[in-house]
Amino acid sequence: MQKTMNELDLAMSFVEDVKKKTSIDDVRDQFARTITAFGFKSYLIAGVPLPGERLDDYHMASGLPLSWFERYMQENYVGEDPVVKRLRSSAQPFVWRDTLNDRTTNELGTKIMNEAHEHGLGDGFCVPIHGADGFQAGVSLGAPDVDLSERHRGALHLISIYVHNQIRELLMRNRVELPSVRLTPRELECLKWTSAGKTSWEISKILNISQHTVDWYLGSLGRKLGAVNRTQAVAEGFRRGFLH
Repeated sequence: MQKTMNELDLAMSFVEDVKKKTSIDDVRDQFARTITAFGFKSYLIAGVPLPGERLDDYHMASGLPLSWFERYMQENYVGEDPVVKRLRSSAQPFVWRDTLNDRTTNELGTKIMNEAHEHGLGDGFCVPIHGADGFQAGVSLGAPDVDLSERHRGALHLISIYVHNQIRELLMRNRVELPSVRLTPRELECLKWTSAGKTSWEISKILNISQHTVDWYLGSLGRKLGAVNRTQAVAEGFRRGFLH
């Protein structure tokens, strides 16, 4: 019991300290030190790519073994990673091994988990992050083995939310502000329906225009907003007041 209370105190201390950090490196260092108390030495903090997109544009911070991180990125495993698939539909933290029983986990997904094990990541704990602006992310912690009490899970949940929020805030703060932009009425319509989760094909039916035209409008508004993908365009839309 004493160990549990100490780790909960550590989580609260992390929350207080991380909000004062002004550099991403300092946030990462403190996070890495803190999670060792829970048996973790590896982590990944990233946005959740849309189906078909790569992880490159969503990566925020990584403390994964370099050999595994490079292989994961080179093979573009994010599309079939069972952990990422669970992230898209879950609001509750979960351990990696539970995803092996998900109906969406296929043969490649099982292979990815086995390869992670070969790189010292036999299991892990993942915390889904759902931002008020529609941005979806995850904080994933890896270890050879995972055995967490409910109190430990709660503490890691809190720590993960705050480390993600602080890193994302610093990333946004350090960005060069784009000049003010104006979107056409049709671009605004496409952005609105994209924020509602509609595909290009669905938007084309709603607006009675071709799918090619929808993609053109989305590309145009994306360039204006400085967004590299639709998720970022939606986030920028909220940030700039185009979406409410």
